[in-house]
Amino acid sequence: MVRIAHLADTHLGHRQYNLEEREKDIYDVLEEIGEKIIEEHADIVIHSGDLFDSPRPTTQAYYAFKKLLRKLDGKVKLFAVLGDHDKPKIRGMPPHMLFEDQIQVLGVGGTADHQSIMVDGKEILVAGISNLSQMYRAVLAEELRKLGSLKTKCHCSVLVLHEAIDQFFIEEACELALTDVPKNFNYYAMGHLHSRIKASHGQGELAYPGSSEIIRSDEIAEWKKKGKGFYIVDVDKEEAKITNVNLECIRPQMDITLNYAHLKEELEKFVGSLTVCQKAPVVQVGVEGKDIDRQAVHQTLSEALTGKVLTFRPTVAEESEMRLPELKPGSFNVSQVLTDYFKKKEVAELANEMLKHLRQGDTVGAKDVADEYFRKVSKTGNLDDTEQD
Repeated sequence: MVRIAHLADTHLGHRQYNLEEREKDIYDVLEEIGEKIIEEHADIVIHSGDLFDSPRPTTQAYYAFKKLLRKLDGKVKLFAVLGDHDKPKIRGMPPHMLFEDQIQVLGVGGTADHQSIMVDGKEILVAGISNLSQMYRAVLAEELRKLGSLKTKCHCSVLVLHEAIDQFFIEEACELALTDVPKNFNYYAMGHLHSRIKASHGQGELAYPGSSEIIRSDEIAEWKKKGKGFYIVDVDKEEAKITNVNLECIRPQMDITLNYAHLKEELEKFVGSLTVCQKAPVVQVGVEGKDIDRQAVHQTLSEALTGKVLTFRPTVAEESEMRLPELKPGSFNVSQVLTDYFKKKEVAELANEMLKHLRQGDTVGAKDVADEYFRKVSKTGNLDDTEQD
């Protein structure tokens, strides 16, 4: 049996709401991951992208990863692919290269990569491609076809990718169709989606371990249901068994809705429930009602929550606003709107890729996507009049 520790989307250096405490939380989580990897006696560690939150990590982020490597002390082999967050610009050096003697980064530059290693006399094949954006979907599909022809008759074969697959995510934001993923591997170690997902594929199992900490507020509900952490994958006789490993040091995050007419009473009850929290939580507070005094709401929340939560993020919804009709899922296709507007598929894909970054407030990532696109079209001479406009 081969035991794999599979993690992804650790986002070292991420500072939610620009809070120093939240950045430290990310490092605390990585430290606990290292301890649990040792406890689980993993043979291989696989990181499926976004190890760092940026291709230019902070000194603290570098140091946190160095501490993990020191803890593992060369006892396990580390493999990784680059994610969309830690992938540098064209010709840039990935931050992982500072530790190239301790971690093997696969598929840099968009070319499929693979290697075989021996663990206790068992041959293990690990293949991977670092993140390619939606604009290079055809390139990604071609590289995956090459991996599909690999002879994987070894004890364990693993494919590592950092991509959103259409079956598990909104179609217009996906880089990959499930039908493009080869079926000749025992385990598909995925990254990019922050939710935990498991599915059978081909002759093996495909899984996203999700982000190791709560990176965005829309992950709160998923965390409550499934926890945050990583996977331990046991591969024996070409069968992969996936086990969740939940982390204990996650700072709690809460999403509550209060009635304006009973704000103080409901708030007092909520504050009383916080005594069970080992860390001061991050709280999303929605206040709903009629004729809301927003300034009074903020003052009431501040008086009740300051010193009891790390931070609170208030939103106010008037009764009239709550009655506004909502678009049904699937009734508004962003990708199609962009295609109709720009008329040209490549430009629409560029706009859609930039929009994905801008939705997360990642202006640097959006600029990098634009720079890469214009470098490509300038080199090939395919920038027509429509694109120039």
